[in-house]
Amino acid sequence: MNLSTDKAVDILIEITPYVADIINDSDLRKVIDKYKKTPAKQIQYFAELIPTFLKKHREPVYIILAALNETTVEEIKAQSFAVTVKQIKEIANDKELISFFTSFAKAE
Repeated sequence: MNLSTDKAVDILIEITPYVADIINDSDLRKVIDKYKKTPAKQIQYFAELIPTFLKKHREPVYIILAALNETTVEEIKAQSFAVTVKQIKEIANDKELISFFTSFAKAE
């Protein structure tokens, strides 16, 4: 993602409350911590993480995706699931963005 500083700041202002809620969700943290401590197959990890994540945070995920992709929530909802998964993977692989937000996560 190659945005001007001004546009990036606007996006950060928009998504920060949603990202903070997701990062600090105690149920998600429990799943993440559980699999940090015990080796498990990725499928088990994602089978537990994804339902928790999307059940509680579906709308915030759509808002974040819309902001980062400069589109609307309605367009995110209507696009193919494959495109949505690709966008989520791109965010997950954006080390600078992830580092920025995880640096503010609560330490437990």
